Amino acid sequence: MSAMTKPPRGPRPADLSDVALIREPWPPSAEQSTRLAFVGPDARTYGELAGQVAAVAAGLLGLGAEVGDRVAIWTDKQPRYAEAILGALQAGCAYVPLDGGQPVARVETILSDAEPVALVTDSGRLDVLMERQLPGSVRVVVLVDDPAPAPAAPAVTWSDFTAGAAGHVVLLPPLDRDDLAAILYTSGSTGTPKGVRISYRNLACFIRWAREELDVGPGDVFAGHASFNFDLSTFDLFTALSAGAGLWIVPDGQARDVGALAAGIRDHGVSVWYSVPSVLRLLTVSGALTPDTARGLRYVLFAGEVFPIPHLRALSEQLAPGTALYNLYGPTETNVCTYHQVRPEDLERHEPVPIGTPLPGAKLTVVDTDGRALTGPDAFGELVVEGDCVTPGYWRGDAGPAAAGHREGRHATGDLVSHDVRHGAALVYRGRRDRMVKLAGHRVELGEIEAAVLRHPGIAHAAVVADTEGPDTTIALYFTLNGETPRPGLIELKQHCARHLPRYMLPRTATCLDELPHNANGKTDYRRLGGPAPTPRPAAGPAPRAVPGK
Repeated sequence: MSAMTKPPRGPRPADLSDVALIREPWPPSAEQSTRLAFVGPDARTYGELAGQVAAVAAGLLGLGAEVGDRVAIWTDKQPRYAEAILGALQAGCAYVPLDGGQPVARVETILSDAEPVALVTDSGRLDVLMERQLPGSVRVVVLVDDPAPAPAAPAVTWSDFTAGAAGHVVLLPPLDRDDLAAILYTSGSTGTPKGVRISYRNLACFIRWAREELDVGPGDVFAGHASFNFDLSTFDLFTALSAGAGLWIVPDGQARDVGALAAGIRDHGVSVWYSVPSVLRLLTVSGALTPDTARGLRYVLFAGEVFPIPHLRALSEQLAPGTALYNLYGPTETNVCTYHQVRPEDLERHEPVPIGTPLPGAKLTVVDTDGRALTGPDAFGELVVEGDCVTPGYWRGDAGPAAAGHREGRHATGDLVSHDVRHGAALVYRGRRDRMVKLAGHRVELGEIEAAVLRHPGIAHAAVVADTEGPDTTIALYFTLNGETPRPGLIELKQHCARHLPRYMLPRTATCLDELPHNANGKTDYRRLGGPAPTPRPAAGPAPRAVPGK
């Protein structure tokens, strides 16, 4: 078993400003320029990276981009994706990252909402988008795959875009720590994705903590496993580059390929790993992660969902003595706001390890249903977070109590917590107040899945619940028919939903009912829908017809 002891801490990093830490996250020295910033088949030195980033920034500024303008990126994970992010930031723009596997309908919705001045994509995805209509805000489309012949305006190849700006002297606009750095789109309860605004202050709060807590530097290699539209990726990209370390950008096709992940950890000398627990569980259950493969890992961090103790214990047994394990916690609206280093005694627990104590500058309050603060060791209620980690709120979402809280630097998480009896001030996650769940580490509003299902021409009503009985949370769909089409099966419903939702949001089972159950208020009674096997009784008619999962 890993000793779980924390490695000796190195010297405290320089006290960089919030903007510089994120905007120019590499040491501008001659020695550093020859080191690898990105490792793997498409490697980049820090010097090459700096040149590409400067060229992208110059190109954007040449278009007349201003501070706060958005740059959307929709392509496969690769170094050019990261260069586009960093180039947008250097130009003073905010980046809007989209997962390469996003359905085009969802991408269209996000582009219409964000109104970017530039879109970085590839020729295949552009062809699909051109069947619709790009927002009028888009002044240029930059294609990362450099197709031949040259595309028609407003599209240009990456080579032409960067070559035309390379070597030009441009004045970078001054930025403030509260300026917009990114918009991360998450699942929305109305069926429409909502954008969380991320400022430089928010990112720097997390990255500065990581630099001070972890003894990382040029000798380390980070694994960039998370999609760039997932807030976990901010740790991989900005902590690695600000520390002068190497970064292995894990390709989309290898994200859940345990053999490829294990080989990458070994071949690239990965020393820092950060992902959702389900991926680490896959690595251990499959046997792909062995003591030999994991021998170079110095830090393993996880976040996004609960890590069952048996699987965490199995992971620890493959790690070398001294490898530090960390549980991080925080919704997108706060990025990471608490942390807990796993101790040997934590592995003997029967409940998940604590989410821990606050990052420097964050304040945690446990409140009751009326918003009153609860104190003492028996406090149990909703977690409210305040401090620099709290984002400014939602893009074009200035109404409602949540927006009012964000204007005051406060976010009510909707998560229920209590104090841990073993760790005193540490908090333990106890569940959700509403219908938001975590799927493969992503925060998902079940209402968005229902909205997608209801687009099917044969569905009258739909209800979605999370099945948490197995090792991974899955989605169970219940629906009624309107008689306009034959009853759809699970495969048809999955194919239909895949046109509107990411893969991790697709239902695992689908049950057709004569009528959905309702409570006394006439609303869908979700408490009667759930469990590992669909067993609800319809209000009238025959028993439910379950469509087996695939």
